[in-house]
Amino acid sequence: MASAPIEIITRDHVRMLADDVAGKFGRFYMQQSMQETRCLLRYNDQGPRGENPPIIPYVPSVRARIHTGTRETGSYNHHAQISKFKGKFFIAWSNGVVDEEAAGQRILISSSTDARHWSEAAAVVGDKADPVTAHNCIALYPTADTLYAIGMKEDTHKDASVPGMRRVDPDSHEVIVYASPDGITWKKVFTFFDGLKWIFEAPRLTADGHLMCVAGLKTGAAVLRWPGTNLLEQPQVISVPQPHGAVFPCGEGSWYQTDDGTIVVFWRDEGQSCRLWVNYSTDGGKTFAPPAISDIPDSMSRNSAGRLPDGRYYLVNNAYPQLLNRHYLMLLLSNDGYKFNKVYMLFDDPTGQRVAGLLKCDGFQYPCCLAEPNRLYVAYSINKEDMEVATVDLTRLE
Repeated sequence: MASAPIEIITRDHVRMLADDVAGKFGRFYMQQSMQETRCLLRYNDQGPRGENPPIIPYVPSVRARIHTGTRETGSYNHHAQISKFKGKFFIAWSNGVVDEEAAGQRILISSSTDARHWSEAAAVVGDKADPVTAHNCIALYPTADTLYAIGMKEDTHKDASVPGMRRVDPDSHEVIVYASPDGITWKKVFTFFDGLKWIFEAPRLTADGHLMCVAGLKTGAAVLRWPGTNLLEQPQVISVPQPHGAVFPCGEGSWYQTDDGTIVVFWRDEGQSCRLWVNYSTDGGKTFAPPAISDIPDSMSRNSAGRLPDGRYYLVNNAYPQLLNRHYLMLLLSNDGYKFNKVYMLFDDPTGQRVAGLLKCDGFQYPCCLAEPNRLYVAYSINKEDMEVATVDLTRLE
């Protein structure tokens, strides 16, 4: 038989879920889909949602409201960043009037001594009345003496006929560092190289003492690796190839480093695979293997990964394989960083926007985590309107 002119594409696949966790995901997604489409499997399916006990157990946590979006204070709130500085918790985020990536978007910040009671939000940079500029909150980085807020500044256009991100001038991006001795007063201290578009979490130290983070350039995805520990230096850029079918336009990703020195990076894919993509480095972040599609579900949102003080590794994401369905925020745990053997539900409460806006969607989204002994703090937005932080009691997890 003659061969047909069919292009055959193969992909490397990464397996990171234990059989038990993969099975729970499969059962949970099937049940949710059946209920959402009113497809009965049993006569009692029309009752309360979920099984008792639930397929994916809930995380013991305490939720605290940081900021409630209103028409007066700005109904768009998103891009949570959490840090601890001089004994206090700080959470910063992007705040806009109604729409995402619109003129007048600011960076706000709030502080707390206990992660439950938060100060009134104050501006790091930006003005609601600005007719052109939007500021995005993209990182908080503390040192002993200074708290740094990293923002992305861009110009926008008020054109009702232009959808979504196309309202943004693609050549106007600047990534700027602001410094504060107290988390209250801020000044601009540094601007990164031209061509840097996004980062979505603060740089962290590799085992050999280099700051590193995932990034999006105007030319594609990359990893940034600093010469050492000084944030106010230009980092080395390690380009990351975009595999066939995958799209990493903003370089949204997170990472951790295992005991054997391997750096594992998780990438958001906008190619609609509804899976996280994974690549790794075995030389401290100098070079990286090409990304491969994993078996970890993702609704196409930001993720947050790291290591707990007890040695386990964590990944928080919207682990639901339906595009932009961010109603389910989950916590995965791994003993070795290579296979996740526990999964927990952080939140799956019904949510709904109060004020419609461009690029807003329902659900719990864009987690940013801070790990301390016996605690994991998860900051997130709800419907891109409200800001919260959950304190997870790790001692109550298996």
